[in-house]
Amino acid sequence: MRRFDWLILSLLALWLLGWVAFAWPAVQDDAFIHLRYADNLYLHHTVSYNALEPSYGASSLLYIGLLAVLRAFFASPDLAHATSVAFHLLLFAGVTALFWIHLSRASQLVRLLGFVLLGLLVVPSAVRWLEDGMETGLVLCATSLICVLVFRETGAASRSALAYLALLCLGFFTVLLRTELLLLCAGCCLLLTLRRAQTGATRLSARSLAGVAMRSSHLFAGGLLACGSIVWRMHTLLPDTAIAKSLGPGDWKWVLLNTAITLGGAFSFGLGMLFFWLLTLIVLASRGRGITTSALIPNLFFPTVLLLSALRGQMIQGVRYFCWTLFFAALWNILELSGLPAETPRRSRSDLLIYAFLVLLALDLPIETITMHRVLENRVGTVRRFEAQHLEQLHDEHGVASDIGYIGYFTRARLCDLAGLVNGRAAARLTRLERAQACVATQPDFIFGSPGQLDLLAELMDLRDWQICGRYDLVNVSTLDEHYLIAPPRLAAKTCQATGNQPVPLTSLLQLGTPSPPPQTKKEDPELRNFPSGEN
Repeated sequence: MRRFDWLILSLLALWLLGWVAFAWPAVQDDAFIHLRYADNLYLHHTVSYNALEPSYGASSLLYIGLLAVLRAFFASPDLAHATSVAFHLLLFAGVTALFWIHLSRASQLVRLLGFVLLGLLVVPSAVRWLEDGMETGLVLCATSLICVLVFRETGAASRSALAYLALLCLGFFTVLLRTELLLLCAGCCLLLTLRRAQTGATRLSARSLAGVAMRSSHLFAGGLLACGSIVWRMHTLLPDTAIAKSLGPGDWKWVLLNTAITLGGAFSFGLGMLFFWLLTLIVLASRGRGITTSALIPNLFFPTVLLLSALRGQMIQGVRYFCWTLFFAALWNILELSGLPAETPRRSRSDLLIYAFLVLLALDLPIETITMHRVLENRVGTVRRFEAQHLEQLHDEHGVASDIGYIGYFTRARLCDLAGLVNGRAAARLTRLERAQACVATQPDFIFGSPGQLDLLAELMDLRDWQICGRYDLVNVSTLDEHYLIAPPRLAAKTCQATGNQPVPLTSLLQLGTPSPPPQTKKEDPELRNFPSGEN
């Protein structure tokens, strides 16, 4: 690679390391849910949030298994964050090595696209999502590896038995990482089958085409084995979180609106990644004189995921569930472009589109940097505040909470989740009001929630004598999500001692009256449908 290329890579690496140092303990609430699952898996050998109460409230079984293994050596609140940082750095190093191998002799245009993709992995919004303590970085590592291996395999007629077995194992662990990645494995199987059929010397018969499909089925076969093992272990394929966040068929408009908000809230790692994927597709179509059927398949993952989500009414609250589709397609298109002849006309329309994208990215970065600096700085303060308190004193109590990650991990208490993520399949299927009624029936010893959630609970139980023992600001891109830790008179002293604060009457925050009639006679407000809150 040229000296200028090495200079750019060095600057990107230094930029990334600077953000890693700044945002070291900044993890989001969901990361502590997975870390508590990992603790229970290590201590009790069961997939559960509340110990010995099996539930499938984690988005990745492989990730909590990995955290459980690491938990044996590093029992620290920073474990999930350190793991996600390691995978982010591995992803950056791996993509850098890939481009050094494949793009060192490519045209200036292709190298420019490669550097833009690398840049999108180190922007502040990427740091926020890839180092938030979740499995997103690991997902993109697996996605990149599959992309490279499948791309290389398109030029080979077959694989050895050992290579087939290795790819089968890769497919198995990829789907165990995220069940929706079965779509990726199936798409790669179809892509390889079509590519090999297109390059055949003669027209393939049905029997020979079936043989080609079998030789190309390694990732998909491994993915199916993973699905079987998940159903065998958890008795279901979809996690409880998918059930709790499903509005049901017919609510596709909410899904599309939520997707737009999710992508926009992720700045260049969301909307920017979407535009960059479309840009690489346009460049590939113009430089390659059209797109073959097999080259089109990698570019169908995002619209397919979006379509399936809309049909199901599945709320996807976080760009982590979309980024692998966009990243895989963009990386694939760049690899396809690297194999085309370097002789291209100057100042083509595609060149102008690339420069226009760079201008938009340059205009976005200052705003994104300021916004992400604020979000990450607040997360650092929130985590440090929870660490400094002694909420473990509440581990024998029973609580009700929404956004249960921080409060659940640091109290170790048994929680009833208002969002229905971790209390089993039956709780996940309830509406928001029904879950609130069920949580009130547990007669909680403390409640952790936002003013709106406390208002809802106050309609179902008497909170007039409860005390506020702590306030916690969970900041998103555009909102300040205030949460309060409250306790009844009998536990107010103990709870406030744990937080180090003086008790403050809840009536200073909310206008509380007499609770409504018995819960079973209360009808649900249409506006309180199963529409759980999430990050954007």
